[in-house]
Amino acid sequence: MSNFKKYILLVLFVSFLIIFSQGAAAQNKVFFNGEDITEQVKLASHKGELLIRARDLANLLDADLTWRAAIKSLKMESQSTSIKIMQNNPYIQIGTDALRTKAGLQLIDDQAYIPLAKSIEAFGYLLEYQRNKEELYIFQPETTISDVSWQEDGNQLQIKMDEISPYRVLHSEDGRKITIEIDKAEIDQEFSDNISNNNYYLKVVNVPDRALLRLVIKSRTPIPFQIDGGVYEYQDSLVLSFLPQLKNIQIANNNILQIEATGEIPTPKTEYLSEEKKMIIDIPSIVIGNFNLDLKENKLIENIKVSQHSLDPVVLRIEAKLKNGDIFKPLKRTNNKLLAFKAGQRSEIKDLKYKDGSFSFSSSSALNPEIFLLKSPPRLVMNLYHVNRGSGIRDELSVKNSQIKSIRTARFDDQTVRIVADLNELTEYDLVEEHKEDLYYYQLNLKNKFAKIKTKAQGDYQYLDILMDSKADYEVKKFNYPDRIVVDFKNTRNNLEQFKAIKKTSLIKEIRSSTYQLEDKEVTRLVFELNDYYSHQVTNYQNGHGIKIALAKDYLNQKVKAEKKIDSNLIVIDAGHGGFDPGAIGPNDLEEKTPNLAIAKKVRYLLLKQKQRVLLTRESDEFRSLQQRVNFANNKKADLFVSIHANSFNNPQSGGIETYYNKANNKNRFLAEKIQDKLGRSLGIVDRGIKESNFYVIKYTKMPSALIEVAFLSNYHEARLLKNKDFQQKAATLIVEGILDYLAENGGN
Repeated sequence: MSNFKKYILLVLFVSFLIIFSQGAAAQNKVFFNGEDITEQVKLASHKGELLIRARDLANLLDADLTWRAAIKSLKMESQSTSIKIMQNNPYIQIGTDALRTKAGLQLIDDQAYIPLAKSIEAFGYLLEYQRNKEELYIFQPETTISDVSWQEDGNQLQIKMDEISPYRVLHSEDGRKITIEIDKAEIDQEFSDNISNNNYYLKVVNVPDRALLRLVIKSRTPIPFQIDGGVYEYQDSLVLSFLPQLKNIQIANNNILQIEATGEIPTPKTEYLSEEKKMIIDIPSIVIGNFNLDLKENKLIENIKVSQHSLDPVVLRIEAKLKNGDIFKPLKRTNNKLLAFKAGQRSEIKDLKYKDGSFSFSSSSALNPEIFLLKSPPRLVMNLYHVNRGSGIRDELSVKNSQIKSIRTARFDDQTVRIVADLNELTEYDLVEEHKEDLYYYQLNLKNKFAKIKTKAQGDYQYLDILMDSKADYEVKKFNYPDRIVVDFKNTRNNLEQFKAIKKTSLIKEIRSSTYQLEDKEVTRLVFELNDYYSHQVTNYQNGHGIKIALAKDYLNQKVKAEKKIDSNLIVIDAGHGGFDPGAIGPNDLEEKTPNLAIAKKVRYLLLKQKQRVLLTRESDEFRSLQQRVNFANNKKADLFVSIHANSFNNPQSGGIETYYNKANNKNRFLAEKIQDKLGRSLGIVDRGIKESNFYVIKYTKMPSALIEVAFLSNYHEARLLKNKDFQQKAATLIVEGILDYLAENGGN
């Protein structure tokens, strides 16, 4: 073969390679609105960009296609959108705009091929690549974001859309950024930014290869926000509920200090540091925000310092440096968004009384007592600032009690009245304030303690006798699996270590005590675990100082025990988050939706073994809106609803188990308590107790419901536990025991 022929063959081979590399058929699978159209269209690849035959794209979009062969130019029109593209030009013209592509228009086998992604996006479609970009999904937008605005004076963010589309909300570690991702969403052409202000900044991001819209809200200050409790669905809007922000601090007329927030201000705790001439005001559930400070010229306050004292729990601290050490008194509130303090007002206290380990008195205005203990001799001291002693305030009050010897009052200095309780021994205490009929009532309760606990058998009963130093504030409860009698004491010190071992009986298997969180208040709990249970009765003696619990041992009462059989109930188990919405994400990259579903499935299996009927709100890793979950349970007429979640917080040290209920149904608390009792007692992490909340899924379900935060994903140790199958199984077992315990005593709905 001559050299010339060899040269010609080499040129042809190289040309073939170039053409093949530029116009080879693509290996991608393409889905259009959920339908696999790979075989219906011609695809190619050039310079790393996926191309589609223009005629096929026009057919998909029902668009008009015009080809001008002379200049190798293409125009495609559909409704109000048109694109133009020319061979050897990388730009797609979209109306008056131009979009650069890698490949531009390519002619392959005399057919025009154009960039698929850029072209289809020009017509308003959304793209999502999956499986290492081997599959391309093309969607029409399912919802349009028309408005994002502040509601409730800046305490709520409302995102209006055509209809609720799958979404997720992410909270940054430092609490200064919230990201809302909405699946298959687009922004309305007339959308405007109604969010950004001096403290907040909104950024809207289209994520083209994930078919989602991202709303990023940044703040100068932390935004305390619970993913599980701060997101609501209202009609066709998403609502993010934030805590109120500090708005204004000023010295108003008549030297009145005013503190204003964007929402309701809870009752603050105020403390005076006399030596430092400082007033400290701690306000719960308020965020520092972007506030105005106006002290102008005044003779009372030198300066004010504001800080976010705590995020768990949320506490705002205001420190006022006082020029003369004047005492500020809170004024009667007429606006729940406003606090007002006035200097120089003296209160009058009256009617000091003692009863059952407590002493009380009234005041003409709100007080902020300073209370402390002295060791030698043991005394409790209460300083009341800027007050006068009125009628009924004696110098000394004789008391007959095992805790208090006497109560004395005196003027300590020009600004302070002091009340001193002489004690037999140092003890803890609790101060209660009540406001009614323009008077403030204060009661200081010395913590009660156990004086004697004994058991005895008599006749058909075995008795538990519990004697307290003072009148007991208690609640007796019955728990099952295992059978237990539980007595919760409020305002009580756990001094059982001072007692010898309490005698057990044939019915009483074990006796133990613990502290327990009940609606954020600590109680002392006595637990009497039983070998058997038939019935019990509770009576008081010694003017309420004593509690007598009679446990029936007569086997003629076997019928009572038979009543513990649980009929079949329909129980809906809700695995929080799922699909597009991962929930919280742990330091080990574990997504909350995963352990939620794993535990929910284990709960279902265990309940089915107990002959209960069980439905899950989601069976797999799929998205279900809050409304869908609630409607599912309500439409099925479920007897119980239990939602399973994992907690998260900015502080990685926060941890433990807690169960939430909504007070709309009086059985909700009982269900939450039964579940929390099992988990808090046996799961092996901190017992954070039960708490009242307005979480959407437990607020709008019509049957008894509870929401469980099994552990904290933000806590490294607990994130590892949540990933562990044994821990998941243990949590599921305890949740089921709590549900069965509730059903044994309370039945279903």
